[in-house]
Amino acid sequence: MATGGTDNGMATDDPELDMATSGTGSDILMVAAIDFGTTYSGYAYSLKGEYEKDKLNIHANQSWNSGGKSLMSLKTPTCILINKENKEFESFGYEAENAYADIVIENEADNYYFFDRFKMMLYTREDISTNMEIEDVRGNSLPAIDVFAAAIGALTQHMMDHVERQRINLQPNEIKWVLTVPAMWTDKAKEFMRECAEKAKIRKDRLVIALEPEAASIYCQHLPPDKMTGAIEGFSIADDGSKYLVIDIGGGTVDITAHHKVGKDDLQELCSASGGACGGTTVDREFLNLFENIVQVRAMETLARESTASYLDLLREFETVKRTVITSKRPKINFTIPFTDLNALCERFLEKTFENAVKDSEYSGQISLVGDKMRMDRDLMKSLFDTACTNIVQEIRNVLQRVPTTTLKTFLLVGGFSECSIIQDAIKQAFPDVQILIPREDPGLAVVKGAVLFGHKPDFITSRITRCKYGRRIRPIFDESKHDPDKRVGGDGGDRCRDVFEEFMGKDRKVQIDEVVKVEYHTVMNPQSSVSVAIYYTYEDHADYVDDKGCKKLGEFSVPIPDPTEERRYVDVEFKFGGTYLEVTATERKTGERIQYNYSLVN
Repeated sequence: MATGGTDNGMATDDPELDMATSGTGSDILMVAAIDFGTTYSGYAYSLKGEYEKDKLNIHANQSWNSGGKSLMSLKTPTCILINKENKEFESFGYEAENAYADIVIENEADNYYFFDRFKMMLYTREDISTNMEIEDVRGNSLPAIDVFAAAIGALTQHMMDHVERQRINLQPNEIKWVLTVPAMWTDKAKEFMRECAEKAKIRKDRLVIALEPEAASIYCQHLPPDKMTGAIEGFSIADDGSKYLVIDIGGGTVDITAHHKVGKDDLQELCSASGGACGGTTVDREFLNLFENIVQVRAMETLARESTASYLDLLREFETVKRTVITSKRPKINFTIPFTDLNALCERFLEKTFENAVKDSEYSGQISLVGDKMRMDRDLMKSLFDTACTNIVQEIRNVLQRVPTTTLKTFLLVGGFSECSIIQDAIKQAFPDVQILIPREDPGLAVVKGAVLFGHKPDFITSRITRCKYGRRIRPIFDESKHDPDKRVGGDGGDRCRDVFEEFMGKDRKVQIDEVVKVEYHTVMNPQSSVSVAIYYTYEDHADYVDDKGCKKLGEFSVPIPDPTEERRYVDVEFKFGGTYLEVTATERKTGERIQYNYSLVN
């Protein structure tokens, strides 16, 4: 499947810029970040020379055009259109939405795949691997890695085209790419995104993974206080010793962590990141539920299937309303709906007009119609946010309970959904003594701009907190005083206990960046051509066996033993913690052969 290449050089008419950006390819001259979101995606970049002069001189594409309504957007929808016959990429974002709407009208939908809001599968699924498949909106499947890689490739190509229009001369090996992922994702999900980026033609040695709440925190560290809503005189999160909660409220999830500013360019995590699926799409679901209660599910399914353009316009309209609705003013919230289509569907399925369907619904008196406008009581509109607000507040409480020996009195809100005043008010009411800070301009770009800064200086975060226990599967000599009799097996030198979980990294432990744990493995049979390495993890506080509740396999791979002999051979496996993802390297001790493994992609 074509994913969009980034192999073209670019020319400029500025001799000084040519000189600054030419070089041998060994130097990184630009950092470009891809914010691959649940609902919306975008990118940002800065040249090394610009960064050294002004760290906030970061460029982002601000001209995503939604088409029909000529709405200029800072990001584009995370959706992709793929030709079914040749599996080739067609379009991404608003272009894909509009193209698919036309395809539906022309009855050509069977010839295409249309994937929308598919990032959430990496949060909800446990069986993440390069072999898994993903279903599009019509239930047709493709390998997930192909879909994700095509989307990443589309974003990288769009950025390269954008940079070329700025007449900047850069070679692909002079660009460092940063891909953002939720901090609360599993190691498997993060590694899967790395693999997708490499499939999208991003070189492994030019790729960095950034954690979304961390990136936003780094960006806000560089913002002056007057660029933060809620800032008070004499305090800044950039002050040495400051402690605050980072709450990244995006389209699909809420990702939360706590940071401590220890010193200049020294930010440390106070507790492991956590969160839940209570982002903006939670409110979208409540909004669609409201319409389904009025016109029935089959009518809304038909609207999405047969009048896709109208369905997408309705969702876009609500996206604007949900971010900008003001809780303390207008008693009615007005927005445009596809009245003609909804009316036709009501007459088709309910044998009544849409207006009568509204009157006959549980919302009678709370919703009225004026032309193609729906007027909704403010309280009803606010109620659509109740589930999201409740869950977000609870997720915040969960994190605060895990922050040791400190009281956090500052919350930093970022992400596209953080702009919603209903969400802001719910947090303020739940935590009245807390200072709420929000970037004054475009909080939805805080992650991607912070990812650019992280790419320039990855050691801004100096320590992190582990989210789970890591261990391996072993077979020790059976001990009747502590081992399960059902796990007793025969073995060399006496009976052994199978499936024992041996921990080599604890949960909620502070680790420095690139902290290495070395675990020794050896052959058990003679001769033996490989050694199996199985990695397990658990979020539980205790695990005795690898099949205990909550204990899951992260991955398993085989380390080859060259020229096996009768002698015992050793393999040293190094687990590098403290980074944005777990790195695993195995070294066969006798030969010194060293291999890095994509542990999480092996079931």
